[in-house]
Amino acid sequence: MARNKYSIAKGLGARYGSTLRKRWAESVAASRATYTCERCGAFKVRRVAVGIWQCGRCGYKFAGQAYTPRAEK
Repeated sequence: MARNKYSIAKGLGARYGSTLRKRWAESVAASRATYTCERCGAFKVRRVAVGIWQCGRCGYKFAGQAYTPRAEK
């Protein structure tokens, strides 16, 4: 994963320590990313709430993990 100079944690400024800001930015970026739908194959799955994911194309709603729809190996 490529690192960019400006991350989502820039709004936190110099607070909370660099390691915690990096961890927080990584988890928030994973939760806001789009994923592939298991049912229709479209790249449109977005997080609706904690652990609830929905495809924007077919409307398939399913439960997954808090920050990613399925377990990463």
